[in-house]
Amino acid sequence: MLVRHNTELLEQAIDLQVKRSAIPTLQAEAAAHETIARANAFRRMATGAAIAVAAIGIGIGTWLVFDRDALPVAQAPTVAKSEASTKEPTKSADKSVERLPPDGEVVAKQGKTSTPTSPEPQRPSTDPANPDTFDFVKFAIRKVPFQGSTWELESGHHFGTEKDPIWDTAWCYTRRVANSGVEVQVRLVNRPSPTSKPLAPVSSPETLASIGLDDSTARELASHCPWLDDATFVPNDFDMDRERKDALATADVLSVQDGWDVMGGDLPGMPVWNVSIDQCQAQCQADGQCMAFTYDKKHAACFMKNNGSILIRNPDAAMGAKRAIQGNLQYSSLVFAKGTVVIGGAYSNVRAGYADCVLACATDERCLAFNFDGPNKMCAMLDSVTSSSPFKGVESGLKATRG
Repeated sequence: MLVRHNTELLEQAIDLQVKRSAIPTLQAEAAAHETIARANAFRRMATGAAIAVAAIGIGIGTWLVFDRDALPVAQAPTVAKSEASTKEPTKSADKSVERLPPDGEVVAKQGKTSTPTSPEPQRPSTDPANPDTFDFVKFAIRKVPFQGSTWELESGHHFGTEKDPIWDTAWCYTRRVANSGVEVQVRLVNRPSPTSKPLAPVSSPETLASIGLDDSTARELASHCPWLDDATFVPNDFDMDRERKDALATADVLSVQDGWDVMGGDLPGMPVWNVSIDQCQAQCQADGQCMAFTYDKKHAACFMKNNGSILIRNPDAAMGAKRAIQGNLQYSSLVFAKGTVVIGGAYSNVRAGYADCVLACATDERCLAFNFDGPNKMCAMLDSVTSSSPFKGVESGLKATRG
């Protein structure tokens, strides 16, 4: 007899047993997958952090390279010292801060030269009441008319610390284009302290001469320098070293000659009336701008002059000139006549004053004589002379020789 067994329950039991035996393996696989996932997540986090750090480092490097100029510059109170005089430095002058190039140093037209150990100073403020501050130095600037043009004067004031209420030393300088076409920086004044006597001029005579100044005119220009303490000085307030004092005193000595007249160069407001020749000489001696004078004996009139070049004979005059310009004076051979006209070949006929007419003929080798028509203010210069004759209203001059 065939018996059919029902194996469904047996198969289910076997399948259940197989599945139970597979549980540890599946759990192990799940644990392994979880560990791998965690490792991958940690690796991704580490990689992201590394990228972020690298990005920050690149940013800082780029900022340091391209934005260095924007970093604040530490102010350092240590500065170099300068001489207050080109000849004999004094103890107090040694405190002066060397904020300027050496005496007469050329400054490029494109901008200032800078000291290798310190940053370039900022341009000073145009308002002395609100100056710029750089490295414990405050600047002030002023533009003044002088010798027919505008000069820019800059003053620097050095402070021991940025909180000091009073500066310890100050100086004043100017820049000017010299005859060579380059810009020269010239030191005018040193103030070793707020209470000490200022020293001027500071730059050498050669440097001053390169921009058309001498010791006297430099002291006159220095009297216009702006100062933070509102101090004012006149040329005689400035001190200078002994050698320069002696040279200036010698240059200011007037040499007087009778019977000669210095033509042209009158200072404003001339003449001074009703003075003696001694008074005229004393006034010129005391005036730094006066380099020569002519004294009109007939009218007791004093003509002080800022320069001189041509001397002409005049029995009614006396003249004096300081040694600084004596080498420039030339004696003219012109002989003058009033109410007389010189007849000859005229090569120039222009409107001019009498003094200009005399100077024009005296300095022109071609000119042998001139006629000045006073009523019409006309000057005629002649290169040949044949005769002369009386003529009312005309003043003439005739050279005795061609020299």
